[in-house]
Amino acid sequence: MTRRGQLWGGVWLVLAGFISAPAWAETAEALLGRMMTSARQLDYEGVFVYQRGDSIHTMRVVHRGSGPTEQEKLVSLTGPVREVIRDGSKVICKFADRDAVLVEEQQPRNPMNFNIAGPLEMLAALYRLEIEGGDRVAGRATQVVHVAPVTPDRYGYRLWIDEETGLLLKSTVLDNEQRSLEQEQFADVTVGISLPDDRFHSELSDDHQVHYTQEANAIGAAQKGAAGLTQDWIVSWLPAGFEQHHDQSRATGASQQPVRHFVYSDGLATVSVFIEKLRKDMAPMHGYSLVGAVNAFSWVAHEHQVTVVGEVPKATVRRIAGSVAPQTTE
Repeated sequence: MTRRGQLWGGVWLVLAGFISAPAWAETAEALLGRMMTSARQLDYEGVFVYQRGDSIHTMRVVHRGSGPTEQEKLVSLTGPVREVIRDGSKVICKFADRDAVLVEEQQPRNPMNFNIAGPLEMLAALYRLEIEGGDRVAGRATQVVHVAPVTPDRYGYRLWIDEETGLLLKSTVLDNEQRSLEQEQFADVTVGISLPDDRFHSELSDDHQVHYTQEANAIGAAQKGAAGLTQDWIVSWLPAGFEQHHDQSRATGASQQPVRHFVYSDGLATVSVFIEKLRKDMAPMHGYSLVGAVNAFSWVAHEHQVTVVGEVPKATVRRIAGSVAPQTTE
C-alpha cells in the first residue's frame, strides 16, 4: 500500500470510530447522576445475586417509581425465606423462620440500589471517576464506571450502568489492591413494565407472627441516665469527607439496654459507631470481624463497649474506634 493509501486508511479508521461512537456518550459524573435518578424512578423487576465473603445469596426485586410513592419488594430465593416491603418511608421486614415482623420508618438497604448521598461535585473530590468502557450484564449493554478513592482509608467501586435506562446492573467493592471484596449483579431484569399493586403484597402469612414497631430516638432521658449514656461522646478522627448523618439512642436486644448510635458517610461509604455502657453480665469484646467489605472493630473505652462498623478498610475502623471518647468540658 502506498503512503497515501495508508494515510487515507488511517483517516477512515478515525472516522469510523466517530461514526460508531454512541450518541448517548456521557461523562462518568453524568452517568452516576442518571443512575441515581433511575434507581428511584424506574419500574423494573428482576433477580439478582450478591456475594458477601464466602456467602452467595439470590433475591427477587420488584420496584415501582412511577406511582405516588416509591415502592419496592425484596424476596430471598436462597436460604431462609425473608421479605422486605417498602412503601414510601414505611418498611416491613418479614422472616419466615422467626415469629416476628419488624415495621420501621427508615430506608432498607437494597444491595442493587447504590446510594450516593450529597452532590456529585463533593464526591469527585474524594474519588476519581472514570469510564472504563462497555460490557454486558443480564443481556443488556452497560458502561463501566470505576470509582477510585483518592486516599487509601476507603474502598473503591466498579459500577456497570445500563446504557439505555441508567439502571445499575452490577457493582463490586474493591480493596486497595483492586481485589473484589463483594459483588452484586442482576442475572435477569425487565425494565419499564407495568406493575400492578398486588405485586407488592406480602407472599408470607401473618399466622403466628408478632408485629412490632421499632422507633428512632425511643429512649427517654431517665433511661439514658440509668444506662450512663447522658454524657456527650465525640469521634475525634474520621477520614476526610465523612460527615455525621445520624445520632440516636435506642434499646436493643433482650435486655433493652440503650445504645448510642452515630452514623457517618462520605456520600458512598457508611460508618456506624455504637456505644454501650458495660454491664456486669456483659462479656467485653475486643478485636476485629469481617463480612465481605464490612469491617468491624470493638474495644472497651471508659467503661463502655465501643464498636465501629463500616464499609471501609480494617485500619480505618480501628483508627475511628480509637478516637471515640467522652466529651470533656474545660
